[in-house]
Amino acid sequence: MAQKKTAPTNTGARTVEALAAEIKKGILGAFVFFGEEDYLKNHYRSLIYRSVMEEGLESFNYFPISFSPASATREEAMSQLSDAVLAVPVMQDKKLIVVSDLEPASLPKDLLDSLCSALAQANESDDTVLILYCRANEIEDDYKTEGAAFFKKLSASAKTVKFDLQPRGKLIAWIKKHFSGEIIRISDEAAEMLAEMCAGRMTPLSFEIEKLICYAKYVKKGESLFIDESDVKKIAVAGSPDEVPFAMLNAAQGWKLSDMLDVLNTAREQREEPIAVLARLSRIYMDMLMIKAAKDAAIPTGEIAKLMKMKEFRITKYLASVSKVPTDVLENAIRLCYETDKLLKSAPTDPWVLLDMLAVNIYAPKSLRKG
Repeated sequence: MAQKKTAPTNTGARTVEALAAEIKKGILGAFVFFGEEDYLKNHYRSLIYRSVMEEGLESFNYFPISFSPASATREEAMSQLSDAVLAVPVMQDKKLIVVSDLEPASLPKDLLDSLCSALAQANESDDTVLILYCRANEIEDDYKTEGAAFFKKLSASAKTVKFDLQPRGKLIAWIKKHFSGEIIRISDEAAEMLAEMCAGRMTPLSFEIEKLICYAKYVKKGESLFIDESDVKKIAVAGSPDEVPFAMLNAAQGWKLSDMLDVLNTAREQREEPIAVLARLSRIYMDMLMIKAAKDAAIPTGEIAKLMKMKEFRITKYLASVSKVPTDVLENAIRLCYETDKLLKSAPTDPWVLLDMLAVNIYAPKSLRKG
């Protein structure tokens, strides 16, 4: 394996845009893919494969290495990885190694050191591209991640690339691009509704887009194909219950204690950060209170939408959820969130117990009657 004289310096997590630029100019080195958006990881892994691999030479130059117990023991997989890094490309300039099914944070020190050694060797090579592919549930993506000891070791050995969930504007543009490619128009409101139903995640969105395209072509038919909100409501399926942000909004708007406790249980199982869960919930109650106050002040729904920078259909959903809820109940919910936030940052109590207590205090029938 040829070596460069100096290893590349890692200056923090790269953006997706920076990775795309590297692919265009000729990608080389070791990369750690992490973050919440698995769809984009798959997309860029495929782009890298096509940029590196020459047709017919895959069996010589492509090394997919799985750390799944069904494939090999961790020690066996690590040995395969070391051999792949040392291998010489055959009849092309580069080889590609993709490492998957690995939770780096769970590795014992000796195996983590071996992994980082392999990454560093690949990063210094002039004939190797290595991707450590970590799904969303394999590296927690929160404020503590990049300061964790295991992540610092990975960052010192390879280039890290963070795949965040995409902003709402980009998602809507992406949705509309898919439809326009099939000569189908979709309204902004329908595109936003679709993004919200899929909790902003591109994998379920891609499935729902395909369903709606088929519906437009083979059921609606006609010369001018158009998808509106009624079509999305009829055909698309909301994200699964484990999509915490979407489920949390539904539970909050439904005012049912059992639904909110289910959401909190799911967040706990997905190892969400309790303080982040509370922040999302607080934002929902703040929006509820502001929208209710605006409606009580006789501000038209369309004007409220402009003030809140939301689509009218979202404002309508909020109004339906708070129409019979007294203002002091919403004010009490926000006060309880503030008090819970202080406890989360100071009390030794289990944070999930504090969140469950918050839900009970907000959603118990007594709370709804008296605030």
